[in-house]
Amino acid sequence: MSWLGKVVGGTLGFSVAGPLGAVIGGVIGNQFDKSRSSDPAQQMNSQEEKQMVFFVSTFSMLAKIAGADGKFLSSEKKVIEDFMDKSLRLDKESKEFAIDIFNKAGSKDTSFEEYAAQFYSYFKNERDILVEMIDIMLNLAASDDEYHSREEKFIKKACSIFNISEQQYDNLKAQYVAGAGLDKYYQILDLEPGSEFRKVKKRYREMAKEYHPDNIIGKGLPDEFVDFAEEKFKKIQNAYEEIKKAEESGAGA
Repeated sequence: MSWLGKVVGGTLGFSVAGPLGAVIGGVIGNQFDKSRSSDPAQQMNSQEEKQMVFFVSTFSMLAKIAGADGKFLSSEKKVIEDFMDKSLRLDKESKEFAIDIFNKAGSKDTSFEEYAAQFYSYFKNERDILVEMIDIMLNLAASDDEYHSREEKFIKKACSIFNISEQQYDNLKAQYVAGAGLDKYYQILDLEPGSEFRKVKKRYREMAKEYHPDNIIGKGLPDEFVDFAEEKFKKIQNAYEEIKKAEESGAGA
């Protein structure tokens, strides 16, 4: 993340305000004031700002989900660490920054909804990125083989803020929680189980284009989250192939 070293080092200014700006400022401390340079050449460009907002939003919202019951268990800590190490493959500097963001956001009085609303204000015209954020939350929430009601409460709040329908939420959730048989493959493609194959084919083409790695990179996400999105692209491809195989064998009829 090129923006991270520049911001922490005080050589790049940024203009993120609101609750996310407060979290960043709290983490960087005095460096925050130094970094707010008036020199346009040292200001963060729009792509760097979006990358930072995506990164900080992720760990701020996850902090609120993890602390929803007023405690942070060792099992939950391991889930967060595994997410950073295995899913995102963060380097040492990025991981330390993520942990600082997580701790700072979790200790603030700012609500989950405030973080989610500011994230939405940046990405409201990029539905695939909004869906990706819900996917990240579900991936984390279900990674310890349990999906607690308190976690679902926050994720459903995010869906409401992001204007993601209950049906789409159910389809996303099914990829991680109690998915079974062919149904889960239809739900990965955001379709009703048993949908006609022509609809499957059309939806697959739409999603394959939407989540193609080149398109995701063009959205300006941090590199680490691009890797996560590429895994989703592979799941989309696999879901289509499984439904196609069942259709050809007559099982999907």
